[in-house]
Amino acid sequence: MNTSLLPVGIRPKHIKEQKTDIFEPEVYAWAPPQSVLRMNEKIHSTLRKLMKEQGYGQPETSLTGGFDLKNNQKGILSLTMTIYSYSGGAHGITLERGLTFDIFSGKTYQLRDLFKKGSDYTTKINTLIEKQIAERSLKDDLLVPYPGITSDQPFYVADKTLVIYFDVYALFPYVYGTTYFPISIYSLQDMIDENGPLGKLL
Repeated sequence: MNTSLLPVGIRPKHIKEQKTDIFEPEVYAWAPPQSVLRMNEKIHSTLRKLMKEQGYGQPETSLTGGFDLKNNQKGILSLTMTIYSYSGGAHGITLERGLTFDIFSGKTYQLRDLFKKGSDYTTKINTLIEKQIAERSLKDDLLVPYPGITSDQPFYVADKTLVIYFDVYALFPYVYGTTYFPISIYSLQDMIDENGPLGKLL
């Protein structure tokens, strides 16, 4: 069997402690062993950092969380991990972190890795997001003028879509939660690195 054509195997690891109930994704099959190790190390360190950001270990804080697979095809794995933190009061806070990997090397992609060097992808993405804010009638609810994406902007890949997202309170009031801006990769086609994850999904 040509395992390079298969999605990678993902199974949940249950982190169950006092006031902590989280499912962590673990890669276990259909990728080179060294790549599996690299991906799992990155997943684990990212989740632990997120747990700490959400108050892990503080006696008044409860954490619950899990993960979602966004893309698992053509050698690209993209997933998100979400943790809800509650420390009392009217409501808790949910934070989400996305990771996108090359399953053959275990490389973790940053947003800049998706595009050709020298391409002005930042301006293009900002223009598309500002257009969505207007079309979705969100402009009046912005807490601050739209600041544009950052060099470490959170994202994930879902089939033919690049999804840029912002944490709760980053752009909008609490009621909006995490805010997502899906962008068709065809609208970015002239800037996409053919050897990157978006190029492989085209």
